[in-house]
Amino acid sequence: MDLTLVRQLPRTLYSAVIMELFERLAYYGMVLVLGIYVVDHLGIPADRYGWVYGVFTGTLYLLPLLAGALADRFGYKPALTIAFATLTGGYFVLGAATSFGWVCAALGLIAVGGSIIKPTISGTVTRTTVEGSTRPVGFGLYYMMVNAGGLIGPVIAAQVRNRTEFRYVFWVSAAACALMLAQALFAFREPVSREERAAGKSLGRVFAEIFTVLGNWRFVLLLVIFSGFWGMINVLFGFMPLYVETFTDLGAVEAGIDRVVPISRWAGHWLNPEVFISLDALLIVLLQAVTSYLTRRWRTISALLAGTTIATVSWILPSMSAAAAVVAAGIVVWSIGEMTCSARFFEYCGTIAPPDQVAVYLGYSFFALFLGNFYSGPWAGWLYQRFIQGPLDAGAAPTPLPFFAGVMLMGAISVVGLALYRHFISPVVEHSQSAEAA
Repeated sequence: MDLTLVRQLPRTLYSAVIMELFERLAYYGMVLVLGIYVVDHLGIPADRYGWVYGVFTGTLYLLPLLAGALADRFGYKPALTIAFATLTGGYFVLGAATSFGWVCAALGLIAVGGSIIKPTISGTVTRTTVEGSTRPVGFGLYYMMVNAGGLIGPVIAAQVRNRTEFRYVFWVSAAACALMLAQALFAFREPVSREERAAGKSLGRVFAEIFTVLGNWRFVLLLVIFSGFWGMINVLFGFMPLYVETFTDLGAVEAGIDRVVPISRWAGHWLNPEVFISLDALLIVLLQAVTSYLTRRWRTISALLAGTTIATVSWILPSMSAAAAVVAAGIVVWSIGEMTCSARFFEYCGTIAPPDQVAVYLGYSFFALFLGNFYSGPWAGWLYQRFIQGPLDAGAAPTPLPFFAGVMLMGAISVVGLALYRHFISPVVEHSQSAEAA
Protein backbone atom coordinates (compact mmCIF):
# COMPACT_ATOMS: atom_id res chain seq x y z
CA MET A 1 0.00 0.00 0.00
CA ASP A 2 1.28 3.45 -0.95
CA LEU A 3 2.02 5.22 2.35
CA THR A 4 1.91 8.59 0.60
CA LEU A 5 -1.71 8.00 -0.34
CA VAL A 6 -2.47 6.76 3.17
CA ARG A 7 -1.20 10.04 4.61
CA GLN A 8 -3.49 11.93 2.20
CA LEU A 9 -6.63 10.32 3.61
CA PRO A 10 -8.66 12.68 5.82
CA ARG A 11 -9.39 12.13 9.50
CA THR A 12 -13.08 11.65 8.75
CA LEU A 13 -12.29 8.54 6.73
CA TYR A 14 -10.18 7.05 9.51
CA SER A 15 -12.97 7.81 11.95
CA ALA A 16 -15.42 5.99 9.67
CA VAL A 17 -13.34 2.84 9.16
CA ILE A 18 -12.69 2.57 12.92
CA MET A 19 -16.47 2.68 13.38
CA GLU A 20 -16.75 -0.10 10.80
CA LEU A 21 -14.21 -2.21 12.69
CA PHE A 22 -16.08 -1.90 16.00
CA GLU A 23 -19.50 -2.42 14.39
CA ARG A 24 -18.32 -5.57 12.61
CA LEU A 25 -16.63 -7.09 15.65
CA ALA A 26 -19.81 -6.40 17.63
CA TYR A 27 -21.93 -8.03 14.92
CA TYR A 28 -19.80 -11.12 14.30
CA GLY A 29 -19.23 -11.59 18.02
CA MET A 30 -23.02 -11.77 18.32
CA VAL A 31 -24.21 -13.57 15.20
CA LEU A 32 -21.91 -16.59 15.46
CA VAL A 33 -23.18 -17.40 18.95
CA LEU A 34 -26.80 -16.32 18.44
CA GLY A 35 -28.10 -19.78 17.55
CA ILE A 36 -26.34 -21.37 20.53
CA TYR A 37 -27.77 -18.73 22.86
CA VAL A 38 -31.32 -18.78 21.54
CA VAL A 39 -31.72 -22.55 21.07
CA ASP A 40 -29.48 -24.05 23.76
CA HIS A 41 -29.67 -21.41 26.50
CA LEU A 42 -33.13 -19.90 26.07
CA GLY A 43 -34.72 -23.14 24.89
CA ILE A 44 -36.41 -21.59 21.86
CA PRO A 45 -37.13 -24.18 19.10
CA ALA A 46 -34.79 -24.06 16.12
CA ASP A 47 -37.63 -23.49 13.66
CA ARG A 48 -38.79 -20.35 15.49
CA TYR A 49 -35.20 -19.17 15.71
CA GLY A 50 -34.85 -19.77 11.96
CA TRP A 51 -37.76 -17.47 11.18
CA VAL A 52 -36.48 -14.57 13.26
CA TYR A 53 -32.91 -15.14 12.04
CA GLY A 54 -34.01 -15.07 8.40
CA VAL A 55 -36.06 -11.89 8.83
CA PHE A 56 -33.23 -10.27 10.81
CA THR A 57 -30.44 -10.99 8.34
CA GLY A 58 -32.68 -10.28 5.35
CA THR A 59 -33.62 -6.88 6.76
CA LEU A 60 -29.94 -6.01 7.09
CA TYR A 61 -29.67 -6.14 3.29
CA LEU A 62 -33.04 -4.60 2.42
CA LEU A 63 -33.24 -1.46 4.54
CA PRO A 64 -29.89 0.05 3.40
CA LEU A 65 -31.56 1.03 0.13
CA LEU A 66 -33.74 3.46 2.06
CA ALA A 67 -31.23 4.25 4.80
CA GLY A 68 -28.61 5.39 2.29
CA ALA A 69 -31.03 7.86 0.69
CA LEU A 70 -31.99 9.24 4.11
CA ALA A 71 -28.34 9.69 5.10
CA ASP A 72 -27.67 11.59 1.88
CA ARG A 73 -30.64 13.87 2.59
CA PHE A 74 -30.17 14.53 6.29
CA GLY A 75 -26.45 13.98 6.88
CA TYR A 76 -24.08 11.16 7.77
CA LYS A 77 -23.32 12.36 11.30
CA PRO A 78 -26.96 12.16 12.50
CA ALA A 79 -27.34 8.85 10.64
CA LEU A 80 -24.34 7.33 12.45
CA THR A 81 -25.51 8.75 15.77
CA ILE A 82 -28.93 7.12 15.36
CA ALA A 83 -27.36 3.89 14.12
CA PHE A 84 -24.98 3.39 17.03
CA ALA A 85 -27.58 4.46 19.58
CA THR A 86 -29.95 1.85 18.13
CA LEU A 87 -27.24 -0.82 18.00
CA THR A 88 -26.20 -0.14 21.60
CA GLY A 89 -29.80 -0.53 22.75
CA GLY A 90 -30.35 -3.64 20.64
CA TYR A 91 -27.30 -5.50 21.92
CA PHE A 92 -28.09 -4.52 25.51
CA VAL A 93 -31.67 -5.79 25.21
CA LEU A 94 -30.44 -9.01 23.59
CA GLY A 95 -28.17 -9.68 26.56
CA ALA A 96 -31.06 -9.12 28.95
CA ALA A 97 -33.60 -11.10 26.88
CA THR A 98 -35.21 -14.10 28.52
CA SER A 99 -38.06 -14.66 26.07
CA PHE A 100 -38.59 -14.99 22.33
CA GLY A 101 -40.39 -11.64 22.15
CA TRP A 102 -37.47 -9.73 23.62
CA VAL A 103 -35.05 -11.53 21.29
CA CYS A 104 -37.16 -10.39 18.32
CA ALA A 105 -37.27 -6.80 19.63
CA ALA A 106 -33.49 -6.75 20.16
CA LEU A 107 -32.73 -8.15 16.71
CA GLY A 108 -35.13 -5.62 15.20
CA LEU A 109 -33.14 -2.78 16.73
CA ILE A 110 -29.85 -4.30 15.59
CA ALA A 111 -31.20 -4.76 12.06
CA VAL A 112 -32.27 -1.11 11.84
CA GLY A 113 -28.97 0.16 13.23
CA GLY A 114 -26.88 -2.15 11.05
CA SER A 115 -28.78 -1.21 7.92
CA ILE A 116 -27.94 2.46 8.50
CA ILE A 117 -24.24 1.71 9.06
CA LYS A 118 -23.70 -0.13 5.75
CA PRO A 119 -24.42 2.68 3.25
CA THR A 120 -23.26 5.48 5.55
CA ILE A 121 -19.74 4.18 6.13
CA SER A 122 -19.21 3.18 2.49
CA GLY A 123 -20.66 6.54 1.46
CA THR A 124 -18.22 8.33 3.75
CA VAL A 125 -15.32 6.49 2.11
CA THR A 126 -16.59 7.53 -1.32
CA ARG A 127 -17.09 11.17 -0.34
CA THR A 128 -13.73 11.59 1.39
CA THR A 129 -11.56 10.03 -1.35
CA VAL A 130 -10.69 10.81 -4.96
CA GLU A 131 -11.48 8.38 -7.76
CA GLY A 132 -8.35 7.00 -9.39
CA SER A 133 -6.17 8.27 -6.54
CA THR A 134 -7.05 7.74 -2.88
CA ARG A 135 -10.35 5.88 -3.35
CA PRO A 136 -8.85 2.39 -3.89
CA VAL A 137 -6.74 2.87 -0.76
CA GLY A 138 -9.75 4.11 1.19
CA PHE A 139 -11.86 1.12 0.24
CA GLY A 140 -8.89 -1.16 0.89
CA LEU A 141 -8.81 0.11 4.48
CA TYR A 142 -12.59 -0.24 4.68
CA TYR A 143 -12.60 -3.91 3.63
CA MET A 144 -9.61 -4.57 5.86
CA MET A 145 -11.64 -3.35 8.84
CA VAL A 146 -14.64 -5.47 7.79
CA ASN A 147 -12.52 -8.63 7.74
CA ALA A 148 -10.62 -7.69 10.88
CA GLY A 149 -13.92 -7.30 12.71
CA GLY A 150 -15.06 -10.67 11.39
CA LEU A 151 -11.96 -12.27 12.87
CA ILE A 152 -11.69 -10.36 16.15
CA GLY A 153 -15.38 -10.48 17.11
CA PRO A 154 -15.70 -14.27 17.47
CA VAL A 155 -12.42 -14.47 19.40
CA ILE A 156 -13.66 -11.87 21.90
CA ALA A 157 -17.03 -13.62 22.13
CA ALA A 158 -15.35 -16.93 22.93
CA GLN A 159 -13.22 -15.42 25.67
CA VAL A 160 -16.14 -13.57 27.21
CA ARG A 161 -18.54 -16.50 27.32
CA ASN A 162 -15.83 -18.88 28.56
CA ARG A 163 -14.95 -16.59 31.46
CA THR A 164 -18.29 -14.96 32.33
CA GLU A 165 -22.01 -15.38 31.69
CA PHE A 166 -23.24 -15.75 28.11
CA ARG A 167 -25.20 -12.47 28.18
CA TYR A 168 -21.97 -10.50 28.57
CA VAL A 169 -21.08 -11.40 24.97
CA PHE A 170 -23.91 -9.16 23.80
CA TRP A 171 -23.15 -6.50 26.37
CA VAL A 172 -19.56 -6.32 25.11
CA SER A 173 -21.05 -5.72 21.64
CA ALA A 174 -23.22 -3.01 23.22
CA ALA A 175 -20.15 -1.42 24.81
CA ALA A 176 -18.27 -1.44 21.48
CA CYS A 177 -21.19 0.35 19.81
CA ALA A 178 -21.51 2.80 22.72
CA LEU A 179 -17.87 3.79 22.18
CA MET A 180 -18.61 4.42 18.52
CA LEU A 181 -21.69 6.42 19.47
CA ALA A 182 -19.37 8.74 21.38
CA GLN A 183 -17.07 8.90 18.37
CA ALA A 184 -19.99 9.72 16.07
CA LEU A 185 -21.03 12.54 18.38
CA PHE A 186 -17.65 14.09 19.15
CA ALA A 187 -15.03 13.01 16.58
CA PHE A 188 -16.80 12.39 13.29
CA ARG A 189 -17.04 15.36 10.92
CA GLU A 190 -19.94 15.61 8.49
CA PRO A 191 -18.65 14.85 4.94
CA VAL A 192 -21.84 15.98 3.17
CA SER A 193 -22.33 19.71 2.69
CA ARG A 194 -25.71 21.38 3.21
CA GLU A 195 -26.01 21.92 -0.54
CA GLU A 196 -25.33 18.25 -1.25
CA ARG A 197 -27.90 17.20 1.34
CA ALA A 198 -30.50 19.43 -0.28
CA ALA A 199 -29.78 17.79 -3.65
CA GLY A 200 -29.74 14.26 -2.19
CA LYS A 201 -31.83 11.43 -3.54
CA SER A 202 -35.46 11.54 -2.41
CA LEU A 203 -37.42 8.47 -1.34
CA GLY A 204 -39.59 8.92 -4.40
CA ARG A 205 -36.53 8.60 -6.61
CA VAL A 206 -35.43 5.51 -4.68
CA PHE A 207 -38.74 3.78 -5.39
CA ALA A 208 -38.58 4.89 -9.03
CA GLU A 209 -35.16 3.23 -9.32
CA ILE A 210 -36.57 0.04 -7.81
CA PHE A 211 -39.15 -0.21 -10.59
CA THR A 212 -36.49 0.61 -13.20
CA VAL A 213 -34.22 -2.18 -11.98
CA LEU A 214 -37.06 -4.68 -11.63
CA GLY A 215 -37.88 -4.02 -15.27
CA ASN A 216 -34.64 -5.73 -16.30
CA TRP A 217 -35.76 -9.35 -16.09
CA ARG A 218 -32.29 -10.73 -16.84
CA PHE A 219 -30.93 -8.92 -13.80
CA VAL A 220 -33.81 -9.96 -11.55
CA LEU A 221 -33.47 -13.57 -12.69
CA LEU A 222 -29.77 -13.55 -11.79
CA LEU A 223 -30.60 -12.19 -8.32
CA VAL A 224 -33.14 -14.96 -7.73
CA ILE A 225 -30.83 -17.69 -9.03
CA PHE A 226 -27.78 -16.59 -7.04
CA SER A 227 -29.74 -16.07 -3.82
CA GLY A 228 -29.18 -19.76 -3.03
CA PHE A 229 -25.47 -19.13 -2.62
CA TRP A 230 -26.10 -16.33 -0.11
CA GLY A 231 -28.61 -18.58 1.64
CA MET A 232 -25.88 -21.15 2.24
CA ILE A 233 -23.64 -18.46 3.76
CA ASN A 234 -26.48 -17.53 6.08
CA VAL A 235 -26.75 -21.13 7.28
CA LEU A 236 -22.98 -21.29 7.83
CA PHE A 237 -23.15 -18.37 10.27
CA GLY A 238 -26.55 -19.04 11.77
CA PHE A 239 -26.66 -22.81 12.28
CA MET A 240 -23.20 -24.35 11.93
CA PRO A 241 -21.94 -22.92 15.27
CA LEU A 242 -24.96 -24.56 16.94
CA TYR A 243 -24.24 -27.84 15.14
CA VAL A 244 -20.55 -27.77 16.07
CA GLU A 245 -21.38 -26.90 19.68
CA THR A 246 -23.63 -29.97 19.87
CA PHE A 247 -21.72 -32.60 17.94
CA THR A 248 -18.07 -31.64 17.40
CA ASP A 249 -15.34 -32.23 19.98
CA LEU A 250 -12.99 -29.29 19.64
CA GLY A 251 -10.90 -30.20 22.70
CA ALA A 252 -8.51 -32.47 20.80
CA VAL A 253 -8.04 -29.83 18.09
CA GLU A 254 -7.29 -27.17 20.67
CA ALA A 255 -4.76 -29.45 22.36
CA GLY A 256 -3.10 -30.23 19.02
CA ILE A 257 -2.77 -26.55 18.14
CA ASP A 258 -1.43 -25.80 21.62
CA ARG A 259 1.39 -28.27 21.05
CA VAL A 260 2.58 -26.07 18.19
CA VAL A 261 1.44 -22.65 19.38
CA PRO A 262 0.67 -22.64 23.13
CA ILE A 263 -2.34 -20.31 22.92
CA SER A 264 -4.12 -21.83 25.93
CA ARG A 265 -1.18 -20.92 28.15
CA TRP A 266 -2.28 -17.28 28.11
CA ALA A 267 -5.82 -17.42 26.69
CA GLY A 268 -7.22 -20.44 28.48
CA HIS A 269 -9.89 -22.39 26.60
CA TRP A 270 -10.29 -20.54 23.30
CA LEU A 271 -11.44 -22.84 20.46
CA ASN A 272 -15.19 -22.33 20.70
CA PRO A 273 -17.50 -23.03 17.73
CA GLU A 274 -17.60 -19.33 16.84
CA VAL A 275 -13.80 -19.27 16.52
CA PHE A 276 -13.83 -22.57 14.61
CA ILE A 277 -16.36 -21.30 12.04
CA SER A 278 -14.41 -18.06 11.60
CA LEU A 279 -11.78 -20.18 9.82
CA ASP A 280 -13.76 -19.11 6.74
CA ALA A 281 -13.01 -15.43 7.37
CA LEU A 282 -9.33 -16.18 8.08
CA LEU A 283 -8.92 -18.06 4.80
CA ILE A 284 -10.58 -15.25 2.86
CA VAL A 285 -8.25 -12.67 4.41
CA LEU A 286 -5.22 -14.80 3.55
CA LEU A 287 -6.18 -16.19 0.14
CA GLN A 288 -8.74 -13.94 -1.55
CA ALA A 289 -6.11 -12.00 -3.49
CA VAL A 290 -4.44 -15.23 -4.65
CA THR A 291 -7.75 -16.79 -5.69
CA SER A 292 -8.79 -13.67 -7.56
CA TYR A 293 -5.46 -13.66 -9.41
CA LEU A 294 -5.67 -17.34 -10.38
CA THR A 295 -9.23 -17.01 -11.69
CA ARG A 296 -8.83 -13.58 -13.28
CA ARG A 297 -9.04 -14.93 -16.86
CA TRP A 298 -12.21 -16.96 -16.25
CA ARG A 299 -15.44 -15.65 -17.73
CA THR A 300 -17.35 -14.06 -14.88
CA ILE A 301 -20.42 -16.26 -15.31
CA SER A 302 -18.16 -19.34 -15.36
CA ALA A 303 -16.53 -18.23 -12.11
CA LEU A 304 -19.98 -17.86 -10.55
CA LEU A 305 -20.94 -21.36 -11.65
CA ALA A 306 -17.65 -22.94 -10.53
CA GLY A 307 -17.61 -21.20 -7.16
CA THR A 308 -21.25 -22.02 -6.38
CA THR A 309 -20.65 -25.66 -7.35
CA ILE A 310 -17.62 -25.93 -5.06
CA ALA A 311 -19.48 -24.22 -2.22
CA THR A 312 -22.46 -26.57 -2.60
CA VAL A 313 -20.32 -29.71 -2.69
CA SER A 314 -18.47 -28.59 0.46
CA TRP A 315 -21.53 -29.41 2.60
CA ILE A 316 -21.07 -33.11 1.81
CA LEU A 317 -18.14 -33.24 4.24
CA PRO A 318 -19.92 -32.18 7.46
CA SER A 319 -22.87 -34.35 6.45
CA MET A 320 -20.55 -37.37 6.51
CA SER A 321 -19.05 -36.71 9.93
CA ALA A 322 -19.13 -34.19 12.76
CA ALA A 323 -15.44 -34.81 13.46
CA ALA A 324 -13.55 -31.52 13.71
CA ALA A 325 -11.11 -32.37 10.92
CA VAL A 326 -13.95 -33.24 8.52
CA VAL A 327 -15.97 -30.12 9.34
CA ALA A 328 -12.82 -27.98 9.00
CA ALA A 329 -12.13 -29.55 5.60
CA GLY A 330 -15.66 -28.65 4.59
CA ILE A 331 -15.08 -25.03 5.65
CA VAL A 332 -11.84 -24.94 3.63
CA VAL A 333 -13.62 -26.23 0.51
CA TRP A 334 -16.48 -23.80 1.12
CA SER A 335 -14.03 -20.89 1.39
CA ILE A 336 -12.49 -21.77 -1.96
CA GLY A 337 -15.92 -21.66 -3.54
CA GLU A 338 -16.81 -18.40 -1.80
CA MET A 339 -13.57 -16.72 -2.85
CA THR A 340 -14.12 -17.86 -6.44
CA CYS A 341 -17.59 -16.42 -6.91
CA SER A 342 -18.72 -13.95 -4.24
CA ALA A 343 -16.83 -10.89 -5.50
CA ARG A 344 -17.40 -11.87 -9.14
CA PHE A 345 -21.16 -11.74 -8.56
CA PHE A 346 -21.02 -7.98 -8.10
CA GLU A 347 -18.75 -7.71 -11.13
CA TYR A 348 -21.33 -9.51 -13.25
CA CYS A 349 -24.15 -7.32 -11.93
CA GLY A 350 -22.18 -4.35 -13.21
CA THR A 351 -21.86 -6.09 -16.59
CA ILE A 352 -25.61 -6.58 -16.94
CA ALA A 353 -26.36 -2.96 -16.04
CA PRO A 354 -26.76 -0.24 -18.68
CA PRO A 355 -23.54 1.84 -18.77
CA ASP A 356 -25.19 4.88 -17.21
CA GLN A 357 -26.82 2.89 -14.37
CA VAL A 358 -23.99 0.71 -13.07
CA ALA A 359 -23.99 2.24 -9.58
CA VAL A 360 -27.77 1.83 -9.26
CA TYR A 361 -27.64 -1.82 -10.31
CA LEU A 362 -24.75 -2.58 -7.95
CA GLY A 363 -26.78 -1.12 -5.10
CA TYR A 364 -29.78 -3.29 -5.92
CA SER A 365 -27.63 -6.39 -6.36
CA PHE A 366 -28.01 -6.76 -2.59
CA PHE A 367 -31.57 -7.93 -3.24
CA ALA A 368 -29.98 -11.34 -3.87
CA LEU A 369 -28.54 -11.29 -0.35
CA PHE A 370 -31.89 -10.19 1.04
CA LEU A 371 -33.69 -13.05 -0.70
CA GLY A 372 -31.14 -15.68 0.29
CA ASN A 373 -31.04 -14.60 3.92
CA PHE A 374 -34.81 -14.22 4.17
CA TYR A 375 -35.80 -17.71 3.04
CA SER A 376 -32.76 -19.67 4.22
CA GLY A 377 -33.41 -18.89 7.90
CA PRO A 378 -36.90 -20.46 8.09
CA TRP A 379 -35.88 -23.31 5.78
CA ALA A 380 -32.76 -24.23 7.77
CA GLY A 381 -34.62 -23.71 11.05
CA TRP A 382 -37.35 -26.17 10.04
CA LEU A 383 -34.76 -28.72 8.88
CA TYR A 384 -32.69 -28.36 12.04
CA GLN A 385 -35.70 -28.70 14.34
CA ARG A 386 -37.19 -31.61 12.37
CA PHE A 387 -34.09 -33.73 11.99
CA ILE A 388 -31.66 -32.64 14.73
CA GLN A 389 -33.02 -30.55 17.60
CA GLY A 390 -36.42 -32.24 17.82
CA PRO A 391 -35.02 -35.77 18.08
CA LEU A 392 -32.41 -34.60 20.61
CA ASP A 393 -35.11 -33.03 22.79
CA ALA A 394 -37.14 -36.25 22.57
CA GLY A 395 -34.18 -38.43 23.53
CA ALA A 396 -33.96 -39.96 20.06
CA ALA A 397 -31.05 -40.13 17.61
CA PRO A 398 -30.71 -37.08 15.33
CA THR A 399 -30.34 -37.50 11.57
CA PRO A 400 -28.21 -34.59 10.33
CA LEU A 401 -28.04 -35.80 6.72
CA PRO A 402 -31.45 -34.35 5.68
CA PHE A 403 -30.45 -31.00 7.20
CA PHE A 404 -27.30 -30.82 5.09
CA ALA A 405 -29.17 -32.12 2.03
CA GLY A 406 -31.62 -29.26 2.45
CA VAL A 407 -28.78 -26.74 2.60
CA MET A 408 -27.23 -28.27 -0.51
CA LEU A 409 -30.60 -28.06 -2.28
CA MET A 410 -30.40 -24.26 -2.17
CA GLY A 411 -26.96 -24.41 -3.74
CA ALA A 412 -27.94 -27.06 -6.28
CA ILE A 413 -30.84 -24.92 -7.52
CA SER A 414 -28.40 -22.03 -7.95
CA VAL A 415 -25.94 -24.26 -9.81
CA VAL A 416 -28.58 -25.51 -12.26
CA GLY A 417 -29.95 -22.00 -12.68
CA LEU A 418 -26.50 -20.55 -13.37
CA ALA A 419 -25.74 -23.31 -15.90
CA LEU A 420 -28.96 -22.49 -17.79
CA TYR A 421 -28.30 -18.77 -17.44
CA ARG A 422 -24.81 -19.17 -18.88
CA HIS A 423 -26.13 -21.16 -21.84
CA PHE A 424 -29.24 -19.17 -22.76
CA ILE A 425 -28.96 -15.64 -21.33
CA SER A 426 -25.32 -14.76 -20.79
CA PRO A 427 -24.47 -14.83 -24.53
CA VAL A 428 -27.25 -12.27 -25.15
CA VAL A 429 -25.90 -10.02 -22.36
CA GLU A 430 -22.33 -10.25 -23.65
CA HIS A 431 -23.46 -9.60 -27.24
CA SER A 432 -25.38 -6.51 -26.15
CA GLN A 433 -22.35 -5.30 -24.19
CA SER A 434 -20.07 -5.76 -27.23
CA ALA A 435 -22.54 -3.95 -29.48
CA GLU A 436 -22.72 -0.97 -27.09
CA ALA A 437 -18.92 -0.86 -26.84
CA ALA A 438 -18.65 -0.80 -30.63
